[in-house]
Amino acid sequence: MQREAFMGSQSFQIRRVAVVGSGTMGGGIAALLAGVGIPVTILDITPRELTEKEAKIGLTLEASEVRNRIVRENMLQLKNARPPAFYSQADEELISPGNLDDDFDKLAAADWVIEAIVENLETKHAFFERLDAIRPEGQIVSSNTSGILIGELAAGRSADFRRCFLGTHFFNPPR
Repeated sequence: MQREAFMGSQSFQIRRVAVVGSGTMGGGIAALLAGVGIPVTILDITPRELTEKEAKIGLTLEASEVRNRIVRENMLQLKNARPPAFYSQADEELISPGNLDDDFDKLAAADWVIEAIVENLETKHAFFERLDAIRPEGQIVSSNTSGILIGELAAGRSADFRRCFLGTHFFNPPR
């Protein structure tokens, strides 16, 4: 399924989206987009310590179950959200979870990257700097920030990044 977005006179096909940050907003945005048939990659930070349960069953910080724990736990919360975050169970299959250490390069395959991480300018700048180094020209990048100026977020980025960067503030819940 294809969706089109328009930027000036240039047309973009939105075939795949990546959402960075799987909390209430990021997870809800991913569920909303999956609900309209768009495949979504959702990434979050990698845990730095094991839970008691993980340690008890012998997992290590290198185990994929641990490395993707934050996204998986947030996706479970979305399944129980009220109002429902997903239109149908089938939408969940369009969401691919991962983490920012192992799966960062997957962001380059997205037509649109939506940043929904912690409201901290330094953290967002670090993410955008890293993204700017791998993103293809013309990739749409947006921030779901509600309190930081878009111009401040784009400061120091490449000309193409700034040209394709915008704010997309979703309400809570995004659906």
